[in-house]
Amino acid sequence: MSVVSLARGGLAWGLGVAAFVGVVSGCSKPQRHYTTTVEVGEVQHYGQAAKGGSITDLELKFVDCPGDARKYVRADKGFGQCNPNIKEGEHLEAEVVAKYNSESNSYRSELVRLGGCPMRFDPTDEANYEIVQTCTDLEASGVVVGVRCDRSRSKELVAKCPWFRR
Repeated sequence: MSVVSLARGGLAWGLGVAAFVGVVSGCSKPQRHYTTTVEVGEVQHYGQAAKGGSITDLELKFVDCPGDARKYVRADKGFGQCNPNIKEGEHLEAEVVAKYNSESNSYRSELVRLGGCPMRFDPTDEANYEIVQTCTDLEASGVVVGVRCDRSRSKELVAKCPWFRR
């Protein structure tokens, strides 16, 4: 076998690998980045800020979304160090990344930045979850007798806040 045929074979193999990588990466769905505003609800710190930060549990309400859309997050110590004085009622800018999960064949949204501080949390921790609902009063004879809450992700919600798409 000559050097030229080896070079051609290596080139063909390299082009084949590049084409395969291009096809496989083309099949993956892109990440989508969104910026929104959240209102801080409950705040709970665990640990001492003076000893390297504290883990922080947060309730966050997406104020720009229709209905009641909330995310509950247990942020790491790095967030506690970056923003140790976060307070209930604050309105903060949040960056959300929607990532496609091929195992569940759906999107999952992750909060990656809150008020200028990076957010890291364990997505498998049961303390981290989100809930969306739209509640309406039930009336009988002009009197409110109850409430009905729909927890589906409505078209209006997904249109205004697309990171809630599944």
